[in-house]
Amino acid sequence: MEPYLGTGTPFVTPVVGGGLRRFRRPGDVQGAGLRTAWDQIHKAEQQLPRLLEEISQTALAADPVMLYSSLHVFDAMRRSSQPGHMTFGSDAMVEFYGGLVTAMPADQVLQRLGADFHPQALFDMDRLLREYAQAENLAHQAKVLREGAADKQTSVLHMLQMEQRFDRMQGYPAQLRPIFEEITAPLGDASRAVLGFALHQALEAADIYHARQAARLGEVMDAFENASAVLAPSPDREQRVQVAATLTAGVATFGASPIEDDLPGVLATELNAPHEEMARLVAALTTPLGSQPALKTLGDTNSLRRRPVIGLDNSRSLWARPGDFMHEALDWAADACHNHPDLLKSFDKQRQDGCEELVRRTLAAVFGEIYVHHGATYPDPGHPDVDVLVAMPGAVLTVEAKGGRFTDPARRAAPDRVNRKTREFVDKALEQNARTIAYLESGKGNLRSRNKKRLLLPDHLPPAVSVIVTLERVDPFATHLPDGGKRRAEPKDGTWLVTLADLVMVADILRHPAEFYAYAHTRAAIAKAGGPRVFIEADALAGWLDHRVQPVKPAPDEIVFLDTGNEAVNDYYTQVIAPDSASPARPGSGVLAEILDSLDVVHRERPQDWNGLAIAALAVQPEDWRPVRKALRAAQPAASGTRRARKRARRAADGIRLSPHLTVYVRSSTDETSPPPLGPTTLLLNTP
Repeated sequence: MEPYLGTGTPFVTPVVGGGLRRFRRPGDVQGAGLRTAWDQIHKAEQQLPRLLEEISQTALAADPVMLYSSLHVFDAMRRSSQPGHMTFGSDAMVEFYGGLVTAMPADQVLQRLGADFHPQALFDMDRLLREYAQAENLAHQAKVLREGAADKQTSVLHMLQMEQRFDRMQGYPAQLRPIFEEITAPLGDASRAVLGFALHQALEAADIYHARQAARLGEVMDAFENASAVLAPSPDREQRVQVAATLTAGVATFGASPIEDDLPGVLATELNAPHEEMARLVAALTTPLGSQPALKTLGDTNSLRRRPVIGLDNSRSLWARPGDFMHEALDWAADACHNHPDLLKSFDKQRQDGCEELVRRTLAAVFGEIYVHHGATYPDPGHPDVDVLVAMPGAVLTVEAKGGRFTDPARRAAPDRVNRKTREFVDKALEQNARTIAYLESGKGNLRSRNKKRLLLPDHLPPAVSVIVTLERVDPFATHLPDGGKRRAEPKDGTWLVTLADLVMVADILRHPAEFYAYAHTRAAIAKAGGPRVFIEADALAGWLDHRVQPVKPAPDEIVFLDTGNEAVNDYYTQVIAPDSASPARPGSGVLAEILDSLDVVHRERPQDWNGLAIAALAVQPEDWRPVRKALRAAQPAASGTRRARKRARRAADGIRLSPHLTVYVRSSTDETSPPPLGPTTLLLNTP
């Protein structure tokens, strides 16, 4: 099965192994492969105007608005049945089509409202959108090849252009929802006084309307499943395909969100809110027909991305996919505040405050409140502060939290705006972390808490891991750590730049201090080494969970990517649980619980060894714990009587060497011999 965006240009065949995918740089490829690729690119570039015209003609031959609503259901069915990387970009194309509908003259669209059209129009439009996406993807690859990637900043611009076209996921709902609420809930009264509604009500409205539409879709799917159950399966494959297509089109047509005569009234009833308040909220969420005549290409700003309700006339409207709103909810809130300077100022302040607080809360859940400090200061010139400092025996993290907004021109990769945001999100934060780390390493230790009390830091503090957390998802910054030209210093051991939603996700999966610390340490080292390139944090986490992916310094003519998917993480956060079915298991590090318990003992009794042992234990491949697992089973009372068990127990008592930095001893509590010597490379597991 081919990915939605196609397989790309046939420049090179990657070398795959160990969770990595290695490519030679395209500029070094010559011959027939290069000519074939350029021919493919030129053909794609020439197709774009024709495809746009066909999209417009197909839309106006049907009902453009209801076709848009049906496409959302059709795409949701596809996304629920295929891995995420295979459908990447499909939701952006449905959104683009909706934008094109709002770019058409309103009277043309309204004339076709309610028109009957053949279900084939749904498949034709989906095919055209996919062909356009693949052509646009190849055209963007051509742009990258023509302009080259002489520096990180150019690579960032190219990646931003790609994301503007195809990437619509800001994170998982489990993380996005509390972030939105943390920022908007404190502004409820202020926003209601200025806007006539509370900002946080937008997500409540999206949730309640999504639940309403999901119930409607469920009823439609049940009806079609019941109808299909009475059909005798045809022996003819082509006929079976035709029946399946008819059923799919039927679900997409009858399960689509309807045009509402009074959407504010529906929301007012569901939320028990005043109709006038919901009317103002819906108006702030609406993109009217005919309001985007300048929208021509996939790279243009599409207001439907943040204002997802299509306004048909004075009263009627369509909200086709309310479940996707949370991905753009914070940007929508900034837009809603835009014309009210005082409210926007309060909103931006709450973004920063909320970002810092959620970072503090997230890390405290992993490391413990006692070791996590928010807003600590130290007596350097200017009295600098540390947004969040984790300082426990064996582990130090210095965290700069950036709650600033990433503007539309920056999203479109306007160079001056990207440079400005690079200086704000990357350069300044790296300088701040480098300064903090230098102060900690100086041994002065005269830090003060936010209430001016002296912080007593633990002994045995290792070099700090530098972390930058951005409220905005700016994956190109995390991938390339670009230099905006204002950086005077940076941490020598690298920096992990991560979005807040991804930090919360990682902390939810890696709940033990050793797991989280080892991962953060690895991610900072990967950024320092320059490989493998990480485009999506969930991919990096999955690669680390499955393969313990480590830093790689690419050869001069080489690019190294991750060769891992994040399906286990994706399923855990997005799987819709059917009644009476089990929830997907939380992905784990594969480290034995007994090892983590032993690290806790090390932390209490010999904290000077914890750092090295945590990093060494979490570098062991999950499958390499097998001898330790066998030794633990052999040491159980029920098994210890067998000859094989006694032999394994003797081996375990002599130590199981897993790496030059880690030897594990398994020792029964009834063993009366002298315990093994414990040091910076040894762990002792005592069995009952």
